[in-house]
Amino acid sequence: MVVPECTACGTCCFSTLPEYIRVFGCDHDRMDDRARELTHFVGNRCYMRIEGGRCAALTLDPERGRFLCSIYEVRPDCCRALERGSGGCLGELHEKRERPLIALDALRRRAGGDVGSGGDGGAGQGGGPA
Repeated sequence: MVVPECTACGTCCFSTLPEYIRVFGCDHDRMDDRARELTHFVGNRCYMRIEGGRCAALTLDPERGRFLCSIYEVRPDCCRALERGSGGCLGELHEKRERPLIALDALRRRAGGDVGSGGDGGAGQGGGPA
């Protein structure tokens, strides 16, 4: 399996769980002003906000039709720890590789097909469970 570049894939950023991506104090500080808009608290624990089934920091690159992390340089430690091609990465791709494709298709339909130029969104080949 070809493992896509992290900044073009986004598969690991997809979830429906509001407590999916834990943000610690050092992460919050590193995100600085962006932390307020991209995080939420559950009790005294902080997490990245999930919007539309994906991390709120995940954005669409309209030229390529792929997802990019808008805070890649200051992303939380748990995101930094997930190395490209690692067992965790491959597990995410196996379980969720179609989610970015489905999200891109939905965005294209809403935009009347003007977003991106097709392709696989960097999410790999084949089909795993959605």
